[in-house]
Amino acid sequence: MEELKSFSKYILQIGYKYGLHSVFEDFLEVVVCSLSLGTKEDRYHEIVRKYEKPDAYLMAEAFGALVLEMDNEGQGLKDCFGDFYMEYLSHGHNGQFFTPEHICELMARMLNPTGFGERVADCCCGSGRMLLAAAKISRDSLFFGADIERTCAMMCLINLCLNGLLGEVCWMDKLLNRFYAGWRIELHPAHRVPYIREITESESYVVLRLPEKKEEIITKQVPIGGVSQQLLFEF
Repeated sequence: MEELKSFSKYILQIGYKYGLHSVFEDFLEVVVCSLSLGTKEDRYHEIVRKYEKPDAYLMAEAFGALVLEMDNEGQGLKDCFGDFYMEYLSHGHNGQFFTPEHICELMARMLNPTGFGERVADCCCGSGRMLLAAAKISRDSLFFGADIERTCAMMCLINLCLNGLLGEVCWMDKLLNRFYAGWRIELHPAHRVPYIREITESESYVVLRLPEKKEEIITKQVPIGGVSQQLLFEF
């Protein structure tokens, strides 16, 4: 039996045939569809039909390898996307160099999110490293991410959902407050496991609104008991 490859090796193998950028985008969307618990089945099959059967199986193998790597020997909260994205896809394009994980952990300790329902947000979330670092301190927080790159937003979304972290991720221009797409990670009403649900702009907590409107939106999601905190960067 062939030894299980790393997630990145599977993606690179498929990418040689179909183009790495499109394969990685399709892989992310297939994973999001899978984590939507049947609500995105048509889109899932639409993407998979683009690939020959052996290559579609390789994509499934890549998902399995990703889950094993993210398990991180039972510790979880490991970003398997960030380094792959920087090395093979972005090449530093538009300054896309993600914050090293040990720096993220230092900043998270300074923020120290410890309360149930406390909100932690990153308005340029990349692959979600800062939010994962905050989750190492408190998994009971609610996590909110936004990024102008769709690929980054989806990497963050998958990282949060596979680690059982509840919250919201938006593909949007946060500076101009322009919303393109958004997803909520919440507990499935029947199965009680985290799943991904696509949301509209009117449902989003990340989009700028009057404070009282934000409270109305968040109250409908899950009970809260803490004060909102954000991971902010000053230049």
